Amino acid sequence: MNNRPNSIARAFIVFAGLPMILMLFVVVGLLASIRFFDYVENSDALEAQLNELVLEMQELPDARIDEIEAIRGERQRKLDRDILLEMTLALAMLVVGVAVPVMISKHIASMMEQNLNLLGDRLSSGGPEASALMHQVFDFSEFNGVAETMRQGLRERGEAEQRWKRAEKELVGMNNDLMNQARELGQGRKVAFSMMEDAEMAQQKLEEVNQRLNLVIAEAQASAQEADFANRAKSDFLATMSHEIRTPLNGVIGFIDMLAETDLNEEQLDYVNTVRSSGETLMALINDVLDFSKIESGYMNLEVRTFNLVTMLRELASLFFNEATQQGIALNVEIGDDVSRMIDGDETRIRQILTNLLANAVKFTEQGEIRLIVTRDSIPDANGGCAIEFEVRDTGIGMSPQQLKKLFRPFSQGDSSTTRKYGGTGLGLVICKRLAEAMGGKVWATSRVGKGSSFYTRIQVTEAVGRGSVTPGHIPLKPRKVAEREKPDRPKKVGEKFPLKITVAEDNHANQRVLQMMLRRLGWEADFKGNGVELIEHLKSHHCDLVFMDLQMPVMDGLEATALIRSGAAGEAVKGVKIIALTANALSGDEGRCLDIGMDAYLSKPLKLALLEQRVVELFATDEAGSATA
Repeated sequence: MNNRPNSIARAFIVFAGLPMILMLFVVVGLLASIRFFDYVENSDALEAQLNELVLEMQELPDARIDEIEAIRGERQRKLDRDILLEMTLALAMLVVGVAVPVMISKHIASMMEQNLNLLGDRLSSGGPEASALMHQVFDFSEFNGVAETMRQGLRERGEAEQRWKRAEKELVGMNNDLMNQARELGQGRKVAFSMMEDAEMAQQKLEEVNQRLNLVIAEAQASAQEADFANRAKSDFLATMSHEIRTPLNGVIGFIDMLAETDLNEEQLDYVNTVRSSGETLMALINDVLDFSKIESGYMNLEVRTFNLVTMLRELASLFFNEATQQGIALNVEIGDDVSRMIDGDETRIRQILTNLLANAVKFTEQGEIRLIVTRDSIPDANGGCAIEFEVRDTGIGMSPQQLKKLFRPFSQGDSSTTRKYGGTGLGLVICKRLAEAMGGKVWATSRVGKGSSFYTRIQVTEAVGRGSVTPGHIPLKPRKVAEREKPDRPKKVGEKFPLKITVAEDNHANQRVLQMMLRRLGWEADFKGNGVELIEHLKSHHCDLVFMDLQMPVMDGLEATALIRSGAAGEAVKGVKIIALTANALSGDEGRCLDIGMDAYLSKPLKLALLEQRVVELFATDEAGSATA
């Protein structure tokens, strides 16, 4: 085995090193020849250029010609240095290219020598010491198997060498392909540079466009802020106007109600009822405008609670039963068997939508019938959520397709003649649409001229599981009893049942008079103060059971006065006094703020005698029942 390293080294040099060296010689020789030809061409070009220059400048002095010769010599020397440097580098690459394969061959041969010696030791070892070299000790009977394995390994090695040769050929072909691609890339470099310049110009244009876009966005944001400020100003203006309009209207309607309770002849009573109807119509128009502004300004909040759907529908339909009957119109309410009778939703807003739709149906129907049909539009989910659809179907005047398109636009009706004949602001259906959308639903309509219309409202509610009740699909309706005028021998006044010390904080004298007359009719007397400061000073030295608190007053408003009373500024004795808020502002979410700051109840102007009595009784009847239980 002494000659094995030499033979292995020669094999590596012959089969691996020589091809690599030859390839290196070919590549370096090719590059050197290309560079040498470039050098010759550059030298000839320089010589020709300078000769032409000398011929053109024969009339110049000899010193100038010598200078040109010196320049030519300098350039020629530079070309000589460059070619010498590149030839030296090529020679160094050849030396390294020859030395590296030889060194690698010797190193690989040494490694092979060590491996073959180790394999020979393992094959020749048969005693106990073989366990230090192998995991398993071989004896003579197994040597043939090892020899067969060696022969198989040699065959596999031969196959590997063949694959290596094929791979070498493929590598040479790939190398040629790479060289061709390199030449193509060299040719395409100019195109790439041109594309880079185009890209830089496009980037500059893009930056200019971005700058203009940023300016447009800034202008749009400024416009949005201005629109938001304008919307807030509009909301504040409407809130102020609602208070300013509803405050005197409270006095008008209040005094009309008081006047209607006095002894009047038939003609006077007719005048009073006409004025009261006109005042209530005006209040309805104001409420429509304020509700629309409230929705547009984002002040509309939903109050979800559990209520009986059938009870609400019966009460709602009863409001229109008398009027429909007087016009000769049948009014029917039908509810599907699969509709839950107890649901969680905003009863007030649902009632508002249906009230508007039923009012329109009664107003635009002269004969036939009106049907309110309630169905469930979807299967309840795991939490009981489902969609309920309300349909108000009438046999009225109907509408054309052009009129239907205008229905749900603000301040718009089917046509101008409708407004002149039937009145209205054109906001009712818009409010219905926005309210339905706020409850996850929608509103739409179908109609035919002279055949009637159908208005649909679909909203999302939650079924109150386990609290439903079975009711017939058709809800029977009864006419509402018309309130009779108060007779002289009326029962005991509520003021006698609940003797209260009442103080009113109200700055408007007309409203003071109205409230004073209402309280007297209920059996109470009250002290009146013009602002929150006067009220607090009064409470410091006077006992009080109930305070009616106007929200908007000079010097100190109702919210600030309530906060001071609850903090004890008027004394510990009246710290827990009952406070009922009074406001003509229906836009700014006053009820929630009043309850949050510590008030006990809320009344919106214009005041109604029955509702005023109901609020007071609710507050003090609860306290009386609690005391009796204790």
